Amino acid sequence: MMSNDIDVAVEALSKVQNMLKDFSADMNKSKSLFKLAELGTYVERFCADNVLQKRDLCLLADISSTTLTNTLKNPEKASMSTVLSIGEIVGFELLIGRKND
Repeated sequence: MMSNDIDVAVEALSKVQNMLKDFSADMNKSKSLFKLAELGTYVERFCADNVLQKRDLCLLADISSTTLTNTLKNPEKASMSTVLSIGEIVGFELLIGRKND
């Protein structure tokens, strides 16, 4: 009887281990890096995936629609606070690195 309990426990631990591996893989996928120039594409995809209108994103990020439009057209000229506000909503963090030529 004790052997059966051990087998059940080992099987349960194995399932949990596999679930954690899957979760870890999903987290690593979501941490993919993209250049600031690709912000518009990323925001478009986020809005589509979450059935969110850009005006709703503006409200959540506390920015105007003009600011969002200008940021998506030319993100390199956007203020840091605007990019960070958008990032908080769409779930990314800003990493700064050197430009590779």
